[in-house]
Amino acid sequence: LYTTFPFVVGEANTRETKELGNTMHPLETSDSNPNLNIDPALDPTLDHLSRRTLLGRVGVGALAATVASPILAEAPPKASEDPNIIKTDIIFTSKGADDKPTEVKGLLVMPKAGGKHGAVMVVHEIFGLTDHIKEVACRFAQAGYIAFAPDLFSREGAPPPLTGGFGPLMEFVQKIPDKQVMEDLKAAMKMLRGKKESNKKVGIVGFCWGGRVSMLLDGYASDLDAAVAYYGRIVGQSTANQPHSPLDLADKMKAPLLGHFGGLDRGIPTTDVEKLRDTLKEHNKTVEMHIYEKAGHAFNNDTRESYQKESAEAAWARTLEWYKKY
Repeated sequence: LYTTFPFVVGEANTRETKELGNTMHPLETSDSNPNLNIDPALDPTLDHLSRRTLLGRVGVGALAATVASPILAEAPPKASEDPNIIKTDIIFTSKGADDKPTEVKGLLVMPKAGGKHGAVMVVHEIFGLTDHIKEVACRFAQAGYIAFAPDLFSREGAPPPLTGGFGPLMEFVQKIPDKQVMEDLKAAMKMLRGKKESNKKVGIVGFCWGGRVSMLLDGYASDLDAAVAYYGRIVGQSTANQPHSPLDLADKMKAPLLGHFGGLDRGIPTTDVEKLRDTLKEHNKTVEMHIYEKAGHAFNNDTRESYQKESAEAAWARTLEWYKKY
């Protein structure tokens, strides 16, 4: 978010992805395995933790609590308590999918230090704008960025709890048009560039549901400066509300794309990651894809048992370097 470099593909990281792709479930694809159409963030049977193990630890009635239960031994100090950042709940206006101005909520976090800063939009998981995502936004502010975590479910309200099963939550997000999400993020970009503290550079990072959103925006917004996607779905069935997958938009992506994926994430095969990487390279796009061999889905979320400290720290360092470069 500071300078623009010419087209570069990280060869070491390309080889890393390919090697892991040859050793992890190489025969599984989203087409051959119907279970891959289920979001692994919702169904632990598709993650590296088995459902039996998960339920044995927390009990059936406490399944939803795994989303919010802190991994106390692993969690870093809270960035949200840092006195050197300023947190503000804000509202901005977006025309959404129907061209009707609507108020969208979000958390804006800024460093107290003066000067001009690049901005990062932090896009939440399928569970909405949780305390964890707000904490991630605060970490970006600690690193010197204007961070904005929009509530992309502002119109719909809070998503249904997991206590009702996975189905209602999936139905909830499937009713939200991609166009609405893209327009909301474009409006957020305009808002961020209008801040007097902004250096006019805006990037995006997304996790799980937000990882897919991050890649989609790279194909929709030609003025996006950098994109980072954590374990976002790469392919999927086309619907009226979600007509395109990130792979469909590879030729339209303009911002340099950095991807972080878990080698143990059975919901997103490494073959999908490789296909997107190779397609982007064919179109002369700037791309790096990393596969973390010890990690499953949601490995960055330190409030869940899926957290994998070593992988999360490596991905965070690469993310900050990506934004520094672009």
